Amino acid sequence: MVDAGSSDSPLEEVSAGAYATEAFELLGNETRLAILVALWEEYDPFGEVTVRFSELRDRVGTADSGQFNYHLDRLEDHFVRATDGGYELSQAGLKLVRSVIAGTGLEEPTLESTAVDMACKLCGEPVAVAYEDGWVYVRCTECAGLWTDAGDRSTGHLAKFSLDPAGLANRSAGEIYAAAWVHSYQRIYGMLEEVCPTCSGPVERSLAICEDHESGGPCRNCDRHLRIVARLRCTVCKELAQAPLGTVAKYHPAVVAFCDEHGLELQYGFNDLDHIARRLEVGGSAVEQVSEEPPRVRVTTAIDGDEVALELDDGLNVVAVE
Repeated sequence: MVDAGSSDSPLEEVSAGAYATEAFELLGNETRLAILVALWEEYDPFGEVTVRFSELRDRVGTADSGQFNYHLDRLEDHFVRATDGGYELSQAGLKLVRSVIAGTGLEEPTLESTAVDMACKLCGEPVAVAYEDGWVYVRCTECAGLWTDAGDRSTGHLAKFSLDPAGLANRSAGEIYAAAWVHSYQRIYGMLEEVCPTCSGPVERSLAICEDHESGGPCRNCDRHLRIVARLRCTVCKELAQAPLGTVAKYHPAVVAFCDEHGLELQYGFNDLDHIARRLEVGGSAVEQVSEEPPRVRVTTAIDGDEVALELDDGLNVVAVE
């Protein structure tokens, strides 16, 4: 039974806010969605971005000019912008359509478990990659890996990268693996700067420390091989990332310069398997907890007998460089 005092729209019962609620409601109409798609199809990032009213109506195929104008007006201020030359997608509209395109890709995204020219850094056996539900899974074909999925202790997970379905377009399994690494690094580094790569909102940074960690394999308490990792979470859209502290350290300029002096580039040219393999093999980082209260960790990167160490606090701030 519906409460007599309840709202006609269930959207009004949620806490997203009136502006966000209105945006969701605007999308519940095929003509409005067709307008957004038509504007995107005519959009040229290095050329013309506006479409005249009559041309836009013809593209959408709406005979009733009044109805078309009504729906176009409803989209203004949210997803469409009117200019002297016609109509164009606003930044919000462009991001919306791009997210749909990225989320569906150019074709149905599939990748069965496929071996790539990489070896597991734990046991040296072949590595395979697969794609499912927006994630690239990297698994060892032999050992238990670095972490586990809940309730699954036999799949040998080495890494898990988010990648939009469009990331699979025209790429081999090895190229998908490399693209996932690049995308993951850029996402983590943006969040380390406390700017969410998805919505630009502020990001909370913290250490995640398993207090009862079991070594020798994925821990039954935290499902990780690593006792201490970095956690990054957007306070607006809830985007999140979890990363080894070695990855965090390799964003700091002292570590970037140290690695460069030892022949390991960190910020250019890593979109291939050879470079990724070298990055995994060279310049490994050791993590040591140096204080429990307040939490402090030292992350030491070593190459050819030389070392550089960062001390991080609970907010992942660098408090000392050695």
